Amino acid sequence: MRAPSLRWIAAALAAVCATPASADDPPVPPGLDPGGEAIALISDGVDYTVPEIAARLARDGEGEPIAFDLIDGDVRPYSPASDGLGTRLARIVLATNPGSRLVVVRVATTDPVELARAAVFASRTPARVVALGFWGSKPELWKPFAEAARAADKVTFVLPGGNSAARLSGQVYPAAFKLRNAIVAADLTTQDLHKAPKVPVDAWLGHKANEDYLVPLDASEPKADAAGVAQIVGDSIGGAAFIAALAACFSKPADDGAGRKQELLANAPFRGEGRHFFDLAFACAPKEGAKQEM
Repeated sequence: MRAPSLRWIAAALAAVCATPASADDPPVPPGLDPGGEAIALISDGVDYTVPEIAARLARDGEGEPIAFDLIDGDVRPYSPASDGLGTRLARIVLATNPGSRLVVVRVATTDPVELARAAVFASRTPARVVALGFWGSKPELWKPFAEAARAADKVTFVLPGGNSAARLSGQVYPAAFKLRNAIVAADLTTQDLHKAPKVPVDAWLGHKANEDYLVPLDASEPKADAAGVAQIVGDSIGGAAFIAALAACFSKPADDGAGRKQELLANAPFRGEGRHFFDLAFACAPKEGAKQEM
């Protein structure tokens, strides 16, 4: 790895520390760690007062959430459920993998150093799978994040594959950096069936028509599923949250970042022309031994 990468990571590590919570954010509801596979979500924040989210927050031995807000510099990564994407993504993760617990990281997408810090913090938590709730078209903004993620080779990062137009242009970052320990997820559209994207997509998401056929998301209404996931994924950002939940479900304890990726792709229910397809109606069964109540 080149020296600049090490400098980015060293700066990120030095800056990650617990600080007093902002008085503007609501307190985190009390609770204990629920157990289960930890999944980190890097996004614009989550409404952790929502009961189903509060119950699945990863916590330390004192009941404090394992979380970080890089915008406010505290441990309350809060954003109202009505704002942004984070709460929707948290619901996707927890509905898809009901036995998981959530590590929440809040960050803005305007500072490359802060994005790298988010990747470093997430990789130092119990989470071995990290879902990213952003993508962009500027490589210089996302390069430090990619360097930090590449260095955390024991962790699997699940990255959004942008929209169909961006995929055709190749301007989807950090997915275009082609990290060995990253899974790129994207919503399958009709255009994707006819034109090969310049950004390699590992996991395509669609609606199951029958045992042999998957329908693009823009070609049909989602079928109802018990957890309601198909109705709220909608795009590659939601798709990254969905695939992160599946990766944590399928992975083995000995897997590293790249191994966890291969384990997920080996379990793809639909394959064709070198692509791996996943049905949005799928959800993991809780793993044996995971606590279901606080």
